Amino acid sequence: MTDHNSAVPVGSRRERYLVAPLGAPHEADHLLARLGEDPATTVHRVVSTAPSFAVVEMDADRAAMLTASGAAHVEPDLPLRCASPMPDPSVSPSGGVARVPFLVTGSDGRPLEGAEIYLMNETFLLRGVTAQDGTVTIDAPAGVLHALDGVHVKPRQDYWAVWLGRPELTADAPNLVTCPSFAETFPGFPQRPLDGWARRAMRFDALPPTFRGDGIRIAIVDSGASVEHPDLAGRVVGERDQWEDPLGHGTHVAGIIGGADDGHGIVGVVPEAVLHSYRVLPDGRFSDLIEAIDRCIADNVDVINLSLGNAQPSPLVARRIEQARQAGIACVAAAGSSGGPVMFPASLPTVLAVAAIGRLGDYPPESYHATRVYGVPTVEGYFSASFTCHGPEIDVCAPGVAIVSSVPAAGYAAWDGTSCAAPYVTGLAALLLAHHPDFRGAARDSARVDHLFELIRGSCRPLPLGDPTRSGAGLPDAVAALGLVPPVTTSPPAHPILAELWTMMAQSGLIPVSVPTVAHAHFAQLPPPIPTHLPPPMATHLATPPAPHFSTSPAGPFPFGTSAGPPMTGPFATPAGSPLGGPFGASTGSPMGGSFAASTGSPTDFPTHFDGGEPAQDGDKNRPSRITLTAPAGEPLDPLRAAMRSAGLLPQTH
Repeated sequence: MTDHNSAVPVGSRRERYLVAPLGAPHEADHLLARLGEDPATTVHRVVSTAPSFAVVEMDADRAAMLTASGAAHVEPDLPLRCASPMPDPSVSPSGGVARVPFLVTGSDGRPLEGAEIYLMNETFLLRGVTAQDGTVTIDAPAGVLHALDGVHVKPRQDYWAVWLGRPELTADAPNLVTCPSFAETFPGFPQRPLDGWARRAMRFDALPPTFRGDGIRIAIVDSGASVEHPDLAGRVVGERDQWEDPLGHGTHVAGIIGGADDGHGIVGVVPEAVLHSYRVLPDGRFSDLIEAIDRCIADNVDVINLSLGNAQPSPLVARRIEQARQAGIACVAAAGSSGGPVMFPASLPTVLAVAAIGRLGDYPPESYHATRVYGVPTVEGYFSASFTCHGPEIDVCAPGVAIVSSVPAAGYAAWDGTSCAAPYVTGLAALLLAHHPDFRGAARDSARVDHLFELIRGSCRPLPLGDPTRSGAGLPDAVAALGLVPPVTTSPPAHPILAELWTMMAQSGLIPVSVPTVAHAHFAQLPPPIPTHLPPPMATHLATPPAPHFSTSPAGPFPFGTSAGPPMTGPFATPAGSPLGGPFGASTGSPMGGSFAASTGSPTDFPTHFDGGEPAQDGDKNRPSRITLTAPAGEPLDPLRAAMRSAGLLPQTH
């Protein structure tokens, strides 16, 4: 029997604060000594790097009094959160309970241990985890078994997460859920390396094989990085207690950035960069983040990846990030995955804030990733992720849906989140620091960081997602950022419906199309196919293309090495073996649609010459090539084309 006389009243728990003295050094020492002697406060530790502060536990009234005294800056020592969309099963069923059994297997029939199952409804979210035999029973409120919005099944590794919308469940037998394996989507994986959609979207796959980020030091401030994973073995330096990863979050981030290029698994953006792990999750606070940044400065890292944060700002953290910037260290931060305002520290102007996008067709249609689509996808299938935080603070966007990377101990998982998007931009920043000529011998200062961010933003291809606060400057292009060639032009998407639309728009001259290199051949001047399902006006416009033509600017001297004179009409031809590989031409009726034109002195210069012309200068050999395709003027589609240019769907004419 309980002794009521021994019961203790429930009081208010004291909060943790960061206390930074504002006076002279001797006054700061005196203040911290007084705090340590106060029985109403607990000083956990003192961080001595300037500006110094103490981590103190005290009640809110005492914190307010200390702030009012003017002797110290006081702010809450708030907990850090992963920048990934993580369900919160915070409501338990009340009243009658229905026991709902599940069996989760892979498409190969293997029972999946450790799979998380979420039952979702407007009023509750319930969670269960499967046992070794793939089974689990979840207690749900009675009467709602047939009123669930959905069931989300998330395997621990090597299988796709599944979303069952409006499921018909039973309490009489195990409800079987089958998860497709990665091997079905990516044949040979992980025995063969995966070239994921994100690498192609940002054109990492088009870089020279020597661009590997060698020597650049990257800090992963996260939940650790499991060096037991074969893709990270020997890749992470630092203290061993920083490697253990209880969440798997930091391991996933580390794989994206620097997974080993060893012929299997996943390959990181910079497989020869040096990875530093600083563990602050799952229990870390702002004070831990400050100390991690202090260590980054002391270790002379080049880039810090911050796939974490809090909804509330911290002036002391902001001060440390600025100190890192002054030391030439770039901070790349995930915008957050709550779907709300940009979280801190991504909201700071001194960091590069990264939002998340996805792309249709790069995951099974029944997977949970299919629920992440926000708004209308672009012609290429890109869409803003429904969970991404957004606002004017967003600098760029990057792939953050269905991202396959490493998880402890030796598996792979496809996750969503701005936590996945930021590491791709961190990897790009490392590539620039390692291989862009602007950073050779550059001083480690704030100017280096600012220029780095300018190059990344300047390389972006705007995405017409309807709301620029969800994508910032757009999707960074690694090839353009490194100054190798201008940004990529549009290419056909994989999704068949979008591919058809892309073809129609290309044939109408509404989108640019890269000119293929075809030795000793001209493009056939064929009329475009006429889709029978289009409205009559559009079908009419496609059915009556104007006569094909193309020309250079009439003003000279021509960038191709020819003399000034009247416009030259084609087809043009280049010498065999030149960078263009032979004759080339464009016709309105061809799939390129429209004419091409090269402006004198513009970046459309080619490092070659026409037959009979003067050779290009040696200095032109490294000049990037670009062909701009436009439909002939006077077409009925001109107003639409102008509107698309103003919206960023087409390049501006020069």
